Amino acid sequence: MLPSDNETVKSILQAWLKEKMAAEDLQVVAMKDRSGAGFSAETFYIDVAFSENGEVQERSLVVRCQNQSSDFFVDASIAFPYQVMDAVAKHSDVPVPNLIGLEMGDSVLGLPFLVMEKMEGRVVQQSPNYNVGGWLTELSVEERRQVWLRGIDQMAAVHRLDWQDGFQFLANPKYGQPGIDGYLGWVKEWYEWARGKPIPLMERAYARLLNEKPENAPVSVLWGDPSPSNVLYAYDNTVSVVLDWELANLGPAEVDLAWWLFFDDLFSHGMGVPRLEGLPNREETIAHYEQKLGRKVAPLDYYDLLATFRMAIVGMRAVDRQIERGTIPATSTARSN
Repeated sequence: MLPSDNETVKSILQAWLKEKMAAEDLQVVAMKDRSGAGFSAETFYIDVAFSENGEVQERSLVVRCQNQSSDFFVDASIAFPYQVMDAVAKHSDVPVPNLIGLEMGDSVLGLPFLVMEKMEGRVVQQSPNYNVGGWLTELSVEERRQVWLRGIDQMAAVHRLDWQDGFQFLANPKYGQPGIDGYLGWVKEWYEWARGKPIPLMERAYARLLNEKPENAPVSVLWGDPSPSNVLYAYDNTVSVVLDWELANLGPAEVDLAWWLFFDDLFSHGMGVPRLEGLPNREETIAHYEQKLGRKVAPLDYYDLLATFRMAIVGMRAVDRQIERGTIPATSTARSN
């Protein structure tokens, strides 16, 4: 377990970072957004200072710790997003956070953790809903359009990568061949891990996904969780970095596109609010994406169902977390509704 005393954590990280950053005079000068309560999946920030070429350098870093209790995703490991971001940085121009180091043992902080540079910028907020509040509403109609499409550009850039050039580690034979077979195999394991007892509606949905799976769909590197809220935008509205790679995988590019569109619909029609003026609609988004990808996309009905199925699993895990924390009773039927 992560030490509860902030000064202890700072001292430990200072010694660890001196080696990782090859900076003997490095000092951790501040720690931010840490409760000290040792919650699982804790993320906090530190500021460091050190000398380089005779000048004092300052950096803000992100420390992310391994979940020690149940998580949203099966076999979640802090090493996986680190490996994905490292591969993306080495084999593409898609911007990701600068990685500092990964510690998989428990001898340093008591649990695995990663450290990366804190990048400047802002995400499109989910709370408040970006359609009704936040910095996106303060932009011009054309600026909003550009913000949206720049996120789509990054998603298409991920999908243009050759998965056999540095991303072979995403293939897992136990789930099936790379592509839709392997992706559905992973989704099945995730669902069975999350479900508890079988849920008839989910069982029927998965059977349909198997029976109607597309044939000969191209295999792409998948971002896994693409949405405007997982893009960090610089203050000139260009993309600073692409975030949240925990669900990276291999499969048809349409998997990611449908997930982006699912969240677009969720935060507008799903919440009973009109879409913000200037945001490209579904058809415009697809057309722009196709242009950047370099091919027409397959009909999305199948992938819309897959996105809904995945979101249902996330909802099940969210309910389980609330039950574990005592915020809703264990007798709640919310997870199967």
